[in-house]
Amino acid sequence: MDFTEVIKTDVLVIGSGGAGLCAAISAKREGADVLMVGKSRMGRANNTAISGGAFAVATGLRSVDDTPELHVKDTLVSGRWINRPGMVRTMADGAAEQLENLVSCGVSFQKIKEGKLRIVPVPGHSAPRHVIAENSFGTGFTFPLSRNAESAGVKFLPNVFVERLCRSEQGNIAGALILDPVKQDSILISAKSIVLASGGGGQIYSQTNNAPGTTGDGYALAFRLGLPLIDMEFVQCYPTVLSGTSLSTKIVLYEALIFRGGARLFNSRDEDIILRHNLDDPAKMTRDALTLAIAKEIEEGRGISGAVWLDLSSISSQKFEKFSIFVPKSQKGKTRFPVSPAVHHFMGGLLVNNQGETSIEGLYAAGEVNGGVHGANRLGGNALTETWVFGDLTGRLAAQYSMGKKQPAISEAFKDIESEIGSRAKKEGKFFMQDLQKELKRLMWEKAGILRSKEKLSALIKDIENLKQRTAEFCPNNLKEYIKKRETENMLIAGESTARSALFRKESRGAHFRSDFPDEGGDEWIKNTLIKGDDLEMKVESIENK
Repeated sequence: MDFTEVIKTDVLVIGSGGAGLCAAISAKREGADVLMVGKSRMGRANNTAISGGAFAVATGLRSVDDTPELHVKDTLVSGRWINRPGMVRTMADGAAEQLENLVSCGVSFQKIKEGKLRIVPVPGHSAPRHVIAENSFGTGFTFPLSRNAESAGVKFLPNVFVERLCRSEQGNIAGALILDPVKQDSILISAKSIVLASGGGGQIYSQTNNAPGTTGDGYALAFRLGLPLIDMEFVQCYPTVLSGTSLSTKIVLYEALIFRGGARLFNSRDEDIILRHNLDDPAKMTRDALTLAIAKEIEEGRGISGAVWLDLSSISSQKFEKFSIFVPKSQKGKTRFPVSPAVHHFMGGLLVNNQGETSIEGLYAAGEVNGGVHGANRLGGNALTETWVFGDLTGRLAAQYSMGKKQPAISEAFKDIESEIGSRAKKEGKFFMQDLQKELKRLMWEKAGILRSKEKLSALIKDIENLKQRTAEFCPNNLKEYIKKRETENMLIAGESTARSALFRKESRGAHFRSDFPDEGGDEWIKNTLIKGDDLEMKVESIENK
């Protein structure tokens, strides 16, 4: 295959969000030559940028009893003991250092009197430990980090697609093939080490608040190299997303409006959902519990066109001015509007060690692409904590690994791409990949969404097999069509691994609810579900979570 360009670098960072930016800055500080690539511009159109801008760090500033040890305990309890404890410890112990690191990179935080950090409580955390970006949005992190990375000399290659990761003849990581859908360019990158920080897979579901590019690419890139995935059955929904066809991606922060502000949720009978499901205890109002409560109300016929009411009338006038920032602009002036759950975060992902190292030499991973930290249910704020800690750590390790290493040789010829593009005549009635993606997203939400069962999941696996066959029959005419096909294949890998893992776990735990196994199982289920194999066959087993 002929390449438009061949680039050599010490460290390649894949992903445009917070984990990638932290990894790039950290690697550059170690003296490495660093290149960042992503499906969007760096710091924009990713899940970090669209987040609520808060993360958990045990500073002890509001509660002297708060410690990293307590943060670890809260995380394990919420994760229902499926978490990998060593990774949780890495996150909790590294959080305070990353708070200082973010400030040094130009991030500003909300303050109270005398310049002290504003720290707020969040459901499931036993002490107030959340700090908030000054603008209350994730861009309060990603924009300063992008500027810092650029000024430090990190090179950016935005709006491209990573087609595959490449290994050397010795088996270590060697680089990646990059495709540019606009310029129709193919770029080969030779890298001594790689940090995979490509995010999760929320966009394989029709109902999601995730950024457009989160199609599970990182899971597929790693899986094709033979790396296993863990805990893919645990897909967290955010319980209160603005309901409506054109507004379905807008989160309405229940932690602020309900937990701290006093707003209420009502079903079609004007019954208080939180009281009906015994969630008025702050420790119980976690995302998995509230999502399940709302889903049951809708499933049992007490919803309002697939949603429930969020009612603001109980917020006092003194509080309302403070909390009005969390009311969507389209709903300003209203005291009641519909909300419903939508896919928010993948707890599962790559199997890595406590420092984000994979089993392939020179390949590291950070952020939502990894499994292990959050277990069966992620606590609010822990996603960004994981992002900063593992992003910084893997960037540093990747740079240190690259020092003194020779530029690796990539032996692949990529003839499979050349042979596929435009090699066969189009079939009559050809379909477009966008249509197939839309069908997959609908099937994932209907059969592997909040309320699951053997019947639904078994049918979904058959549906995915059919979609895989239809995808294989599609013949791209050009590089842009090939990229869309490859992205669809990535989504199918993410979807199938989720469905097979969910079918394997015959219990309900955290964000994974089986209507045919509605109770949490015993000690035999306190293990990680592991997916391994290749594009043709996936195998499922369980491993000890250590």
